[in-house]
Amino acid sequence: MKYLKYLFLVCYIFITFVIFIKAFEDGETSAASSDQVTDIVVDMIDGITPGDESITDKFDIEDIKLFIRKAVGHFGLFLVLGVFAVATYYLFIKNRLLSLIISIIVGFVTAGLSEIVQGIPADRAPTFTDVLIDYAGYMIAVLLFSLIFYLPYYIKRRKVGSM
Repeated sequence: MKYLKYLFLVCYIFITFVIFIKAFEDGETSAASSDQVTDIVVDMIDGITPGDESITDKFDIEDIKLFIRKAVGHFGLFLVLGVFAVATYYLFIKNRLLSLIISIIVGFVTAGLSEIVQGIPADRAPTFTDVLIDYAGYMIAVLLFSLIFYLPYYIKRRKVGSM
């Protein structure tokens, strides 16, 4: 368990680093990254969907790109960040409630700062909607982690305290 918390910390720092590196990309580079991910997702969907029609025959490619950018680039990346963040705080901070509160605050700050940074490069602009999408992904991870690790602790503690 001693080394596990350092592994979570390294992953947490790495994912945070990736988020900020991606936030500093100019619009053209960011769009190219999104297009690559979209191509992969479209190919995967077309590969598992029966028939000869492509998903791009059913939906506009620009709508697909927007969805992928929001679902994978924002929500998904922050979901993964949330898993490593809450686990890291849980393992390093002994007070469970304090670790949860810090995790929640740091998630919102990270989502906000990563969007603010997007205002620096050319052809990019921060949006509050993206902050909310980022934070929603992060908070889903926090909620799932809380249900799995915090809730049983508090239920057990409450039963012991009521005896």
